[in-house]
Amino acid sequence: MMIPSNPHPLAPRESELRLNFSAKGNAAAYCVSGWSTPEAAETWSVGTGSRMALPSPGAARPHILVLHLRPHTEPQRLPQQRLRVIANGVPVGEFTLQSRTVRACIIPQAALAGHPRIDLVFETPDAARPSSGQDKRQLSVAMESLQLYPDLVQSDDAMLGADDEMPLNQLMLHFESLGQNCEFGLVQRRCQAEPLGLLRFASAPLPKLLAALDAGFIGMGSAESIRVELSVNGREFMVTDTAYDIVYHAWVDAGQMTPEALHQREVQRVPLLVRKLLEDLAAGAKIFVFKGMGAVADEVVFPLAASLRRYGPNVLLFVTLAGAEHSAGTVEVKAPGFLVGYLDRFAPGQDANDLLLDQWVSVCRSAYRLAASG
Repeated sequence: MMIPSNPHPLAPRESELRLNFSAKGNAAAYCVSGWSTPEAAETWSVGTGSRMALPSPGAARPHILVLHLRPHTEPQRLPQQRLRVIANGVPVGEFTLQSRTVRACIIPQAALAGHPRIDLVFETPDAARPSSGQDKRQLSVAMESLQLYPDLVQSDDAMLGADDEMPLNQLMLHFESLGQNCEFGLVQRRCQAEPLGLLRFASAPLPKLLAALDAGFIGMGSAESIRVELSVNGREFMVTDTAYDIVYHAWVDAGQMTPEALHQREVQRVPLLVRKLLEDLAAGAKIFVFKGMGAVADEVVFPLAASLRRYGPNVLLFVTLAGAEHSAGTVEVKAPGFLVGYLDRFAPGQDANDLLLDQWVSVCRSAYRLAASG
């Protein structure tokens, strides 16, 4: 099913710019130098640098730049492309790209103040001519789309109260899971917290979650998008919402309900949970949690934090694996609204309840204190 492109009405649109780099798109008017002719779905940046001139957003606040792109790579010869982003002379992002992806960076208010436009430079030192074919261009990255929107930073008044070692069940109600699987939902359950959440027990990989957020979850929960099936082991029902291919537990065993009755239940339930999530995003009063399935680079997940702050002054807690540089149970501030917490391991696929509860609790307490302190 095609994902709707129009945003949900709750998503803020103050001074937002959206550019499409396809042949039928609107980005060519902003491309100054270092760009090839727009193609069906993208425009290649050629050579070691390209430039764009964007209109000044006007609003006196930081802005978030989101790029949908893919690098020119070749096996063994050219495994990656490096990309450096500079806005009005201020470096705002450095990325290593290996496949089609989304990257985001913050343009600080100081880089925007007093400038009639945004002089955006993309430095691409690994540009190279394709080794096969007749293409003589020095290709680096193919841009698909660009978004620029205000960062909805928190006000001076903290949305969260003091911790004071609050009971675990109360602490966990300040968090809401966005996926990637149901582990954090089970953490909340172990702490006697059972909040309602659209994605609490869902499989929501990052690309699908970003697409859903960008579209305001339009279409999710419709009768046409919901599909009810038995799990592989035949013991319980699973639900797939085909609007964004998000799969979640129905918590109904085989034989307890008919598929038709379960389908009707979800058609009534899911739109309410969508509305609740969007209202929570607009309020900015929760910490949203996303966990990886292994060791994932922060720069890969930061676009999710950026997308959340398009709705309100939200905080994302990204939980990943600890290593030599990060102790398990600790949390770091990586960017405004972006916290990274560390665990020794995640629950194994064959036993989702075999989770490291003490480390999860330590991460959540630390994240709450950081968020509450602003």
